[in-house]
This record gives sequence, C-alpha cells and structure tokens, in this order.
Amino acid sequence: MSPMSGETTPAKGPAKGKVMICEDEVIVAMDLQMLLEDFGYEVIGPFPSVAQGFAAIEGLRPDVALLDVRLKDGEVYPLADRLQELGVGLVFQSGHVNEEEIAARYPQARCSLKPINPAGLQIALTKAAMTGSTCGATS
Repeated sequence: MSPMSGETTPAKGPAKGKVMICEDEVIVAMDLQMLLEDFGYEVIGPFPSVAQGFAAIEGLRPDVALLDVRLKDGEVYPLADRLQELGVGLVFQSGHVNEEEIAARYPQARCSLKPINPAGLQIALTKAAMTGSTCGATS
C-alpha cells in the first residue's frame, strides 16, 4: 500500500479509535502511520493535502485528526475548522506550531512538536480522543 493512498489501515489488535493523518512528507507520514498502528489506532490516510483531507471526511469520520500545519496545498486550518465542527479531536504535529495561536483558535486541541516524541504523541492522542485539553501540555 502506498503511504499516501488515503486508505484505512486496521490497527494491530482491538482498535482504540480512528485517527486521520494529514502529513505531506512521505517518510514522516509512514513513520506516523506505523507508530499509530503500534499504539492500537486504526489509521485513515495519510493525506498530503488539505483538499484530500476534506474529500476523506465526506465519507469517513475519524475520532482524532493528527495534523501537520503546512500541507502541499497550504495551511491545514480550514480543514481543522471543519473537523472541530464535526467534534473530531485535534492534535497538531508540526515543526510550525504556534502553541498560543493554536490554543486560542482550538481550545481543546493538543500540540505535539516535531521531531516526533512517541510518548508525548500517544498522550496527546489519548487526551484528544477523550476530552481534548489545551495545547502545550505534551510537547
């Protein structure tokens, strides 16, 4: 399977939930996908563009979205706005995160800075799926 195919990949063992990945760097996307599957999540994506992310949520509803801020066709914020409206937990995984801006715009979102910190990312995903808390607590 291509890492940018947008397919759903089943979790190893009982799934903890569905996580949508929006990441335009192929190697990072593959790493995130494998990591999330190891955590026990069903992965939707990865999607390298905002447009592909929007197309995906027409037919699928993730529990959490793991979002890089800068995708191939621009910043992820319009997609994040729509996901937030749908009640999807948000985790911004990026080297371009302005935590204060994210916290103001998405008060229940989590932030996990690049490079990937597996333990911090797992905590951010769990909290985003359950209650969603403010950014900055799991960097």
